[in-house]
Amino acid sequence: MSNGFILHEDQHRVIIATGFETPSDNRKTGDMIQIWILVRSVSPTEAIRTGIDRLICGSCVHRGNGDGSGRSCYVNAGQAPLGIWRAWQTGNYPPLRSLEAFTGRKVRFGAYGDPTHLPLSLALAIAGVSAGHTGYTHQWRKPSLQGWKTLLMASVDSVAQLVIARSLGWSTFRVGSEASIGESLCESTRIGTPCAVCQLCAGARNGIENVWIPPHGKGAGHFLEA
Repeated sequence: MSNGFILHEDQHRVIIATGFETPSDNRKTGDMIQIWILVRSVSPTEAIRTGIDRLICGSCVHRGNGDGSGRSCYVNAGQAPLGIWRAWQTGNYPPLRSLEAFTGRKVRFGAYGDPTHLPLSLALAIAGVSAGHTGYTHQWRKPSLQGWKTLLMASVDSVAQLVIARSLGWSTFRVGSEASIGESLCESTRIGTPCAVCQLCAGARNGIENVWIPPHGKGAGHFLEA
């Protein structure tokens, strides 16, 4: 079996899943299949520098200023995303032909990029055969994406947004300096439980959950409280 597969391609993006043979070494998430949404035409680092990363990240405020500055995203695009993009460029990933490889595995929708660029029907099918999943979207306000609320957390950037997202039926995930009413601290931060075990960030399928986490990762120094 290949360690990675192409899940979906369109004019602007390629979406790749990795971690089928080699377990993820991400200590926070644990052993999960990781799904990466990447710009086709340029490398992840070049996409950030030129602002083309909007094609995969949409309106996410953590992109920064569109020129690579002010970026508060936790992902270091020059590491795994760049390596995966280069491997795709050289033809290392075959197209996915069957969901069997996802059966009984934990899945992280959107290790980089917004998962709503996947066809919802494919995401639901993957979640249906998996042993659990996590995922987040900053595009939760869009009427056309409300069907994702059973799979993904609404990534909110203020308590006001949290209230709106909850009213729309979304579970929420927020980066902030302290908890708001009804929020639980991320279990990985609180006691070191990896996402693969916790599974709280799985959307609103089993009721609304609201999770917060302090600024973390590569861009933590640029985080500004909304």
